[in-house]
Amino acid sequence: MRFWMVGLLLWAATLQGVNMAQPEEAPNFQTTAEIERRGKKIVVVKTGPDNPPALIELRDLFGGTLTALDPEKRTLWLGEKLFTTDALTRYWHGEKPIRFEELQVGQQVRLEAAEQSDGSLKAFDVRVGAQAEGKALVRSLFADPPPFRVQISFGENARAYGAIARVEQIREVNDFVILTGGTARYIEEEDRLELNLKPEPRAVEVQQGRSKAWGSRLDYDNQSGEARVAGPIELERQGDKPLKGAAERMVYNVDEEVLHLLGRVRLQQEGRTTTAERAVVQEKDRVAFLYGTKDKPVRSENKDGFVEGSRLLYNLDSGDVVVLEGVKGEFQEP
Repeated sequence: MRFWMVGLLLWAATLQGVNMAQPEEAPNFQTTAEIERRGKKIVVVKTGPDNPPALIELRDLFGGTLTALDPEKRTLWLGEKLFTTDALTRYWHGEKPIRFEELQVGQQVRLEAAEQSDGSLKAFDVRVGAQAEGKALVRSLFADPPPFRVQISFGENARAYGAIARVEQIREVNDFVILTGGTARYIEEEDRLELNLKPEPRAVEVQQGRSKAWGSRLDYDNQSGEARVAGPIELERQGDKPLKGAAERMVYNVDEEVLHLLGRVRLQQEGRTTTAERAVVQEKDRVAFLYGTKDKPVRSENKDGFVEGSRLLYNLDSGDVVVLEGVKGEFQEP
């Protein structure tokens, strides 16, 4: 069963945390999915043409123990509920795909299903060992081949871009967004959009103010308000004194509107190199706080010498640094 987003805008607007709408001032239709967190809107937008199409899947969620299986009819039971399957049904054990024949009575499963016109329940996704959290799921699938990119707006001050996005909204439980690189293929005979996720360097771009950062995959959890970006992380900031940086991973906090750089942080600007274990980039204040440990303090050096400390204030515009805790330094004689 396929649902085009265009036809479900009014229905989806009634769901908690879901609003599918066409921007009033947009010259062309743009398919969107919307999540709200503490008054801020997280909006996922397909910017390119409707090829491949953006799709929405509406699923009821069921969980429990398999009580019976019929390999000939390819049906299964959870308690007294009967579920049919077909070529669209996918089976998983953890993240590993399996076949219907590998299912066993007594296994704990999570089912995504939908009621058919004849009243029967059709299973689309069967996951062994998983628990059903919530009663219903809305899954939005987006793909924008180059030169277009799917866009995510985190409130008004930050945006992220990538080729593939998957939005999963579990009603009354939580909302999730995955953004990464890859390709998509619409399989007409199966009425399905097949996403091929391909996390790789620079697959995801995050923009905030003058700062741009790249990573391989972004995972947003609406309950925590954090967008976690897997590395390698590259950072650039425009200005009179351009800055370049790197880290192992990154987190954007929607509530605080700050970037957290984590693991082997390195900032380079105007001949100065600064290293730390983590950094908090406050773009709106044009500063960053860098943190180290006793064994690996923050270190900032240029041709004239170095300073070290456990906490350091970094001016993003000028590259000037101030050691706030545990200061130590060494400079060459003029």
